[in-house]
Amino acid sequence: MKNEPSIQQLFDLSGRVALITGASGHLGASMANALAEASMRVVVASRDAKTGKMTAGALKGTEQGRHLSVVMDHMDEQSVSRGFDEAARIAGKIDVLICNGHEPLVADWRSVTAEQFNRQLQNVTGYFLLPRKMREHAVHQASPASIIMIGSMYGLVGSYPDVYEDVSSASPVAYHALKGGMAQMVRHIACR
Repeated sequence: MKNEPSIQQLFDLSGRVALITGASGHLGASMANALAEASMRVVVASRDAKTGKMTAGALKGTEQGRHLSVVMDHMDEQSVSRGFDEAARIAGKIDVLICNGHEPLVADWRSVTAEQFNRQLQNVTGYFLLPRKMREHAVHQASPASIIMIGSMYGLVGSYPDVYEDVSSASPVAYHALKGGMAQMVRHIACR
């Protein structure tokens, strides 16, 4: 037992770089903070440059002051490509991609318009394009890479509307369709 590594050693991510979409949101901020704490350098992807810089600037860890940010709207193919390429350029490499961001929608099935529904489904664009960019980057770098896609239980099960009563429409039908489709897409990509 004397040679057993410590927890800090087991979870040490020194020298690695993560690109996180939605890193300024609730889940994304927690993930970014945890990875920074584990000595990883984090690249924050945000639709808003100011928010991204503030989020990256607030991250701690051994890379404090060296965390980065890029502008990326994962609903826009050109923005995804530019943002990923910029992240790889300024960080030198990307080892881990975390697809977490999405554009929210509060309208549920009784009130959502076809345009709103289709716009919500368009969120899957980034979840498709970013892993492809990551794969190309890893092949070019001849190095391993990890891709983490943040889904939801609502991609697999029905909603529990009583939970959200008098709070918000936090579980709209288009979100369920998005996350269910994303889960199936990930299965397909993982087999390729």
